[in-house]
Amino acid sequence: MKKILLLATIFVAFVFTLSAQSPAKYWVQFKDKEGTSYSVDRPEEFLSPRAIAKRQHFNIPVTEQDLPVSEVYVKKLLGIDDKMVLLTRSKWLNGVTVYTTTPNIIDEITKLDFVEKCECTAILKEEENFNYPKSSYAPPAKTESVLNFTPNEDCDYGYSAAQVSLNRAQWLHRMGAHGEGMLVCVLDAGFMNADEIPHFEAMRKEGRLLGTKNFVFPGRSVFADGSHGTMALSCIAGYMEHDMLGTAPKASFYLAQTEDGRTENKIEEDNWVAGIEWADSLGCDVVNSSLGYSKFDNKSQSYTYEDMNGTVSRASIAADIAVSKGIVVCVSAGNEGSATWHYITAPADAKDVITVGATDVNGSPARFSSHGPTSDKRVKPDAAAVGYNAILANEHGETDIASGTSFSSPLMCGMVTCLWQLFPDKSSYDIVEAVRFAGHISNNPNDQYGYGITNFLHAYNFLSLDQESRVKFASQVVCYKPKCKAVYIAEKSATTMTITFKADWTPVETSTIVPISHDSHRHDLQLKLPKLPKDRNFGIVRLEIRDNSTGRSYEQVVGLVKK
Repeated sequence: MKKILLLATIFVAFVFTLSAQSPAKYWVQFKDKEGTSYSVDRPEEFLSPRAIAKRQHFNIPVTEQDLPVSEVYVKKLLGIDDKMVLLTRSKWLNGVTVYTTTPNIIDEITKLDFVEKCECTAILKEEENFNYPKSSYAPPAKTESVLNFTPNEDCDYGYSAAQVSLNRAQWLHRMGAHGEGMLVCVLDAGFMNADEIPHFEAMRKEGRLLGTKNFVFPGRSVFADGSHGTMALSCIAGYMEHDMLGTAPKASFYLAQTEDGRTENKIEEDNWVAGIEWADSLGCDVVNSSLGYSKFDNKSQSYTYEDMNGTVSRASIAADIAVSKGIVVCVSAGNEGSATWHYITAPADAKDVITVGATDVNGSPARFSSHGPTSDKRVKPDAAAVGYNAILANEHGETDIASGTSFSSPLMCGMVTCLWQLFPDKSSYDIVEAVRFAGHISNNPNDQYGYGITNFLHAYNFLSLDQESRVKFASQVVCYKPKCKAVYIAEKSATTMTITFKADWTPVETSTIVPISHDSHRHDLQLKLPKLPKDRNFGIVRLEIRDNSTGRSYEQVVGLVKK
């Protein structure tokens, strides 16, 4: 027994010596922002014009939380160690990450009177080499139109048709939303060859790849290594004729490398925080993150399931802040469903993000997809999309298949982007609410599906209704064929409803009066819609449903198909 204790003591001493002497990276959190040169009255100094316009549009105030960290504190921190390198900053969490080879530096840092906390977030086996080639990306000076869509014709989805139709996202495209004018940021592990492979040719030539930033290797190209980001990006932006089409193929993009493929350390969460703050400063609308954190190389820093409550991980905290700033954040649920961990990972535990689980093209849940709920018993996932054998592009420029919630999340991200495009005045919270409501089991969510497979035509109709109207319709209008129905809760005084059909293939409106029976407070409205013309495979009918007792009208969209 004494021998075992002696060995354990020697091992602990060895680990302490390693941590004290090895090159390492640290999170340093400040107490306040005293001495900052920035002001909430001058947001143009730290937010882009688009970001400011977005805040104004949604009445989101610029607060002290948005101010960059105090440069006075940064200079004093770097001044205690000439070997220290500043890596990233976080204005929301008021801290920085630094690298140094100086041992026992935590003691010196925590002596600074403006430091709230210092944490070692990565112990390195070798000294970091910052002498890699530096590069920057800018969109082409001259752009050209490459990817165009013909009205009243379906997109060329190729092999990706099934993964789009599972969520009924083709109806968003049919309504003319392909991501035009929307700004998406992808946080991932590297985007190898995304600046060259043909699946992103349309994005590049049309000038919709707006910029990149590497938070792991500052200044280094994000296209140098890491295939994971390339595959995730292709689920949103990729296009190869007759092969595949991403879910928001006309959106514009910023790419951020936040993940370090060499290790699994807590610093990657702080890179993630810096990345999503960058997205906010640019005015991005939607962020996709196919990354998750639970276990680290330093096991003492690994999370437990009890930590998955949205308030422990810095990435989870920042994710919810991002939503409050007007960003919709899509996060992969994780691939731990059949593993010992089993549950979602951070930042998928954040309250207001869209946590995405994985299914196959038939809607069956993937075994690997991580389960909810959060440890504080909130429903997760928030949505589900294809993540088993998803169609995507690899770093070699080939259309390929791969599995993981890493791919269901960006597929969902593109769909959400198109949905928001159609409702530019809705808030980030409104979009999240619609996605949850439109899940196929939203009335009875479970731990595997969460709210279920999102039906984006239902999400569209949900956003079309105001709060009072949502109470009146117990369920969405359900229709993919010439016959459809809706369930309506009528006023006691109601005797009839007037249904007006507005088909997109004719200017003629057709109205019919439907009697209401008060045998039940729920009323099944059986609606027979006009037939599709012979030259159309699909059509969109807008229904104006008018309660003749109150004069209130409710507009809903119905999609018609021949098959």
